Amino acid sequence: MNVPDRLLVGERVPVTGRLERQDLDGTWGPLAGKHLDLQFNRPSSPDWNTIAAPVTDANGYYSVQVLVVENGAWTIDFADDPVNFPDDYRTYEMSYANTNVRQVMHRTSVSGFNAAPEPVGLGGTLRASGTVMFTRADGTKVPAGGTTVRLQFSTDGKSWKDKAAQSPMNGKFAIDVKAERDGYWRARVPDDDGYLVVPSVSNADHVDVRYRTYIHQFNASPEPVRKGAAITVKGLLYRYMPAGRPGPGAPVSLYFKAKGSSTWTGVAVVRTASNGWFSKKFKASKDGYWTAVYKGGSGYLRSNQPADYVDVR
Repeated sequence: MNVPDRLLVGERVPVTGRLERQDLDGTWGPLAGKHLDLQFNRPSSPDWNTIAAPVTDANGYYSVQVLVVENGAWTIDFADDPVNFPDDYRTYEMSYANTNVRQVMHRTSVSGFNAAPEPVGLGGTLRASGTVMFTRADGTKVPAGGTTVRLQFSTDGKSWKDKAAQSPMNGKFAIDVKAERDGYWRARVPDDDGYLVVPSVSNADHVDVRYRTYIHQFNASPEPVRKGAAITVKGLLYRYMPAGRPGPGAPVSLYFKAKGSSTWTGVAVVRTASNGWFSKKFKASKDGYWTAVYKGGSGYLRSNQPADYVDVR
């Protein structure tokens, strides 16, 4: 019995061979027109199941297409059914041929690939996640356990370099890497680790890496303050590139939320000085919270949003 070396789940492959009989003088010749029983056994079960019943041709050859479903062994036999086979089969001894358990290959794909957050701060953590899938013989897909997935990076979407790898047991992977520059990320399922898979790659996800920003020393003062008196809101904007330095000439939005309210109201937009500081005076009218935020730009992330409560008396 001949079974191809390459067995890919979902493909039909030929199982072939020849049935011969031995004459009284000891010579072997073809045995034509005989029904054979082709059976398959999966390692997880003790049972053998008939999957085809080929008939030998005039030269004793048989050939039948079988669907590759999973790992397992094949056996084919002749005259192995003393109850149901024709009378003339009783003149022959039973014969059979079989294979060892054969390992099959799986088609793979990557589902739900994503690299986040987007954008991400320079030096921050980027997480790439998704699920490696196997395609079954019936076309459905299931998570693939035990395969290796390699996380790759490219600046242009053409030339790729491996950055990390993981072998998830349930197909789901989550790989953390340091964000260093703008570029494309993808997941690749390789065939170079001895696992029988057809390689695949995910979609590419472009991630913009921006400088982080932070407002330090934010303060609204004096505290408390007399109603009608001046209140000063100030702070220092820093940009991390990656080392921290003052952020000059940046627009900072100032907001106020009255005590008991859930709504922030924009009250001013100020620009930072050359040293990164911003400051704005307001007339104190009611108790409440003050806050400031830098909303970011093409090269910078949105800042934190510190808040300070002022009691107006």
